[in-house]
Amino acid sequence: MKAFTLIELLVVVAIIGILAAVGVTTFNGFQLSAKKSATIQQWKTVSKFIQYQLKMCDIDGGTLQLSPTRSINCDVVNNKAGVNSVADAFMNHFLDQNLENPYDKNQPAIVRTGSGGGVNGRIRLDETDCPGNPSKKRLSVWVAVHDNSFGQRGDGRDVVIFSMDSWC
Repeated sequence: MKAFTLIELLVVVAIIGILAAVGVTTFNGFQLSAKKSATIQQWKTVSKFIQYQLKMCDIDGGTLQLSPTRSINCDVVNNKAGVNSVADAFMNHFLDQNLENPYDKNQPAIVRTGSGGGVNGRIRLDETDCPGNPSKKRLSVWVAVHDNSFGQRGDGRDVVIFSMDSWC
């Protein structure tokens, strides 16, 4: 009779189990890396879009159409309410574009909030003080990922700040 012994079968099963465990661990690392990259790319895209639109406001003034259904008032006063209204328009524009959170499809990819954040894969729009004049505001665009080595803060978050020429 030509057959495998029980020991031989157990050795093969153990080897397959070890290979599967290594493969799953490696695959999870690849997934997290891809989610981080996708989040950072979305943040850069959102940031460049906002920077471009605010520059167009500086040039043209008035009302700027972001899409057929969204616009921003370029003549808005740069107080908390005014900057938040601009942030809301940008947020809704990107939600209309079906921007997705790479880490969790059940979490929004972009929010406008006065605090909080730090949710992996989320872009957060917020108002922040102008240097030397806390009553004047400008727009900040935050991002958070799982990797604490990302960002200037060393906590997995980073921010870029934008303002129209007339704001600060």
